[in-house]
Amino acid sequence: MLENIDKPLGFSKTVGGAQTGRGRGGQRFADPGGRPRAVPEGGLSGLVGSQPETLRQLLDAPRLQPGTSGSRVEPLVREWLQDLAVLGRSERTIGWYQQKMRWYLGNGGVQTLPELTAYELKRFLAELQGRELAPNTVHGFFEVIKAFGNWALREGYEVDAALLRVRSPKVPVTEMETYSESQLSAILEAAPEGWPRMAVLVLLGTGMRLSELCGLTLPDIEEDGEASFLKIQKGKGAKFRRVPVSRRLRKELVRYLNRVRPDSSLPQLLVRRDGKAVRVETITELFQRVRKQVGFPVHAHKFRHTFATEYLRQGGDIERLRRILGHTSYVMVMRYVHLDKTDLYRDFDLRSPF
Repeated sequence: MLENIDKPLGFSKTVGGAQTGRGRGGQRFADPGGRPRAVPEGGLSGLVGSQPETLRQLLDAPRLQPGTSGSRVEPLVREWLQDLAVLGRSERTIGWYQQKMRWYLGNGGVQTLPELTAYELKRFLAELQGRELAPNTVHGFFEVIKAFGNWALREGYEVDAALLRVRSPKVPVTEMETYSESQLSAILEAAPEGWPRMAVLVLLGTGMRLSELCGLTLPDIEEDGEASFLKIQKGKGAKFRRVPVSRRLRKELVRYLNRVRPDSSLPQLLVRRDGKAVRVETITELFQRVRKQVGFPVHAHKFRHTFATEYLRQGGDIERLRRILGHTSYVMVMRYVHLDKTDLYRDFDLRSPF
């Protein structure tokens, strides 16, 4: 209950009558060229064709039967998205799959499942590479089409076996960039008092994703003796986890809730002055404004990289970091962690044979 969290953190404001439902958050995803694009106001709209469909319409759509008319790709993709929604995939994830398949089908893609062969997938990937699209964009299309093929096979549809054996196109391994101390100071100075500054501090102090931050509600703040946590009810893959909160961040949270957060019946942690909940799109626009002031790019995921790198640099345990970030494997954790040139050179003269 919301009323139960004011004592542990010492909140002086009372929030009542709040609903625990979550909005769409104005998620953004990349178009074929890698540029961010906002999800339409109606949520998940028309996968292909001209008739828009809401998520509810996807869920209510009749199920196809393998064979005959069920071999057309367009209705099969609708059924696939329907299953993803039932499995609890986020609207942002489903929107990403939807956008990729819509672009593929609308730009020379096949119309029936038997036509979706290994040769067709390789042809399409080669075409994207010929357009000099970013490797991550090409790999994204590969992941989506392969995921669709695997789903169709599990559902009993006939799928080209060679399609599922196509190897992933290589993506260059790049160093994960982090913010320097001077950059962080500049960002915090440019972020206005209130939810903007609180958003930056939570991202930096927990390493959580932007969508997870916007999904936080007041009941998600948890006290356990001297320890404090933020509960992420529905992280990536619909997973629940707890993220520890440092004493410094806890102090900032208490200050924000007692002195800065507007009175509101909304349960969301971050609330704008007009009483509306802060969405992913809202914070993205904030970072664009901050960028103009500080003179360098400001991205939410770079706070995640910074958190992970500094956590290990300060002696943090990699298993704990994996759980904090919400990853299922160490391979994913290592993508967020790098050693910069200062770390590489530390004690090098003492270790080198020459």
